[in-house]
Amino acid sequence: MAKGKHQKKQQISLSFLAVLLLAVSFFSTGIITGWQLTKQPQPQIYKTEPAQLASNLTSNEQMLASKIDQLLQKSDYIGSIYVRKNNRVILEKGYGYANLRIKESNSPSLYYQIGSIQKAMTALLILKQIQSGKITFDTKLSEFYPQIPGSQQISIKNMLYMRSGLHRTASPKKPMSDSEIIQFALHHLKFTGYDTYHYEPLNYTLLTGVLIKLMNQPYETLLKKEIIRPLHLEHTDFYENVKNSPQHAVSYQMSATDDYSKALVEPETDIRNELGTGNISMSVYDLNKFFTSVLSGDIIPKELLFSLWQNNGDKHPYSGGVYSG
Repeated sequence: MAKGKHQKKQQISLSFLAVLLLAVSFFSTGIITGWQLTKQPQPQIYKTEPAQLASNLTSNEQMLASKIDQLLQKSDYIGSIYVRKNNRVILEKGYGYANLRIKESNSPSLYYQIGSIQKAMTALLILKQIQSGKITFDTKLSEFYPQIPGSQQISIKNMLYMRSGLHRTASPKKPMSDSEIIQFALHHLKFTGYDTYHYEPLNYTLLTGVLIKLMNQPYETLLKKEIIRPLHLEHTDFYENVKNSPQHAVSYQMSATDDYSKALVEPETDIRNELGTGNISMSVYDLNKFFTSVLSGDIIPKELLFSLWQNNGDKHPYSGGVYSG
C-alpha cells in the first residue's frame, strides 16, 4: 500500500492478517487466514461467536484450536479466522462485530479488505505472462516505459522483489482511471539505484501497467478472467464494487474506551490509487482457496512460483507479493 495509506492505517490501528504455514521447504503445514484490528489493551465492547470445531478432531488438533482461540481472545482480536491443517478444518470463527449498528457478528464468509495481499495476485498475473513466454524475469522495464529513469537496468524480477530503486514522490488528489493513475505515477517518481530492497507499492502499479500493455485489457478484466473466475472465488471482488454490500465488514476507528468509535469509509481517491496493490475485498474462505490453489499449482506451475520465492538476492523474505521466509 502507499506510504500515506500505511501511515493512516497506523493511526486507526488497522491491519490485515494472512499467515500461511504451508508444506514446502520454508513453510510448515497448515493454513491460517484471517483479518484483524490490532490495538492496545483497553475496555472492550466485545462479542465472540462460538468456535466452530470439527467433531472428529484429534486431541492434538483440539489443543491447537483451543490455544489459537484463547490467544486471539486474549489479544482482543476482532475479525475472522479459518485454520486448516492437512486439509482438515481445525477452527473457523468470527470475533467481534462486522457491523455494530445492526449487531452483525464477524464471519469467515463476509467480505474483508485484503490490502496488500492483492500484490500476490498481481505477481501471479505477471508469472502467467512469463509462463506464456511474453516476458522473462530479466525483461527490462525500458521495454514498456523507457522514459522512467533507470528503466534500462530495472528488471521485472527487481520490481517483483521491490528492488527497482523507484519511489513515488506524490499521490493523486482526486479519483482517476487506471490509465490516469499509471500516467500520474510515471510523472511522480524518482530513481535512487536498483537492487536494494525498499517496500514501495509503485512497483506493483507499474507491473499492472505492464500487464495492461501486454494483454491490452483492463486490470480488473484480467484478474477476473485469470484468477477469480477459474478458482470460483464467489466472494471476491474489487472494493468499490462491494463496499456497500451488507456482506462487507465495516472498518472502525477505535478510541481509548470504544473499539467501534467511528465507522470508516475509505475515500474513493485512496481506493482508486491502489491499482494492482490493494483494492480487493474477499472472504476468508476465498482467501484460503486462493492460496491453496496457488500452492497446488492450479494457477501456474509450482516450480515457477517457488523459483520466484527462493531466488531473492540477499534472501530478504519479500518475494512477489508475499513474505516467503
